[in-house]
Amino acid sequence: MGQKTRTEYGVIEVSSEAVATIAGAAAVRCYGIVGMVSRGFRQGVSEILGRDDLSQGVDVNLDGDEVKIDLYVIICYGVRIAEVATNIMETVRYEVEKMTGIRPAEVNINVTGVRVFQ
Repeated sequence: MGQKTRTEYGVIEVSSEAVATIAGAAAVRCYGIVGMVSRGFRQGVSEILGRDDLSQGVDVNLDGDEVKIDLYVIICYGVRIAEVATNIMETVRYEVEKMTGIRPAEVNINVTGVRVFQ
């Protein structure tokens, strides 16, 4: 099921998987983010997803005309989590709206871990 828009030429349907991929691609480009984790790995972060699995760290809920996006991320040690999360929210909201025409009602960031690089 996806978000439908009627135009004079017909109907455009954007699937939740497409929105998830756009959101994941926008998130991993943000400064301070190490990667994204699948929702099933929230308690014990055992796998950081690469660029091939962008949509697996993202949950998209379509409720009527509202779109809610939840991202599960790992943040780099030493950065301000609140600032990185705000940056991710703004970037994801902008990219999803620019590419689909759908403005997300919520973009929620779930920081599942902090990674220290040696």
